[in-house]
Amino acid sequence: MPQFAEWSVGLSVLGLLAGMLLLASLHFRRQCHRAAMHATVGQIEAGARTVEHALDELRGVRLSRELRVTLRTEALARYRRIGRLYPRYPAIRRRIADAEVALQAEGEPLPVGVGPIDGDAAFRRLDAALGQLMRLVGYQTTWQPIPADVRAIFHRELGERRAEVWARFHLVEAARQTVSGHPLRARTHLTTLMHGLRRNGPRTPFVNALYQEAEQALVDAGRGDPEPQSPAPVRRAGQGIAARPLPGSPSIPQAAG
Repeated sequence: MPQFAEWSVGLSVLGLLAGMLLLASLHFRRQCHRAAMHATVGQIEAGARTVEHALDELRGVRLSRELRVTLRTEALARYRRIGRLYPRYPAIRRRIADAEVALQAEGEPLPVGVGPIDGDAAFRRLDAALGQLMRLVGYQTTWQPIPADVRAIFHRELGERRAEVWARFHLVEAARQTVSGHPLRARTHLTTLMHGLRRNGPRTPFVNALYQEAEQALVDAGRGDPEPQSPAPVRRAGQGIAARPLPGSPSIPQAAG
């Protein structure tokens, strides 16, 4: 009997240890699952916020209603996914409601391509926002399915608006520097614009027209035109140079490398 009691005590201790190890293992797995869930939800939320922030930055840039609605729907789809994965996620119901309101509020596009750009910081914010949306659309990282042809149209539209932002900022700044008697700074803006269009702009007639306008402005700046043109908004298709078809016109030179 004493030997049996000793064995029973030993078995009880082993059973207790095994139970503790099992509980610790379950707790560890739960913590790992929770950490993985938080990481996944964080990535989804970051994508939704990136889209919303970019669209807010681009309020003064003409984007088609179809593109804006698609992007708003993308943000809403991401928030709804978070709601299904983690219903207790902080403020997720409010974010879903806000995304639904923003989607319904999307109206007709602006009548002009790009509004005034107030300085270098504003230019960089617009450029960054358009770059983020181009990567989202171009790299097929959307949660909702978008047909390949529609995706290509959206990517081209974003690329043209990005080129227009570059042209708007650098042409206006070049004209301002010329008027102020700083031709070297003016030429720096124009060469920067041409380099940016050559490397980043889509190969479309609209962007080609912007490149030719910058090229002509650089020629005029090199001549030291005594009567530089006053800053003017970049013209869009249907309004001057960018509207005219360019049959046989030279395309933007490809960047080396």
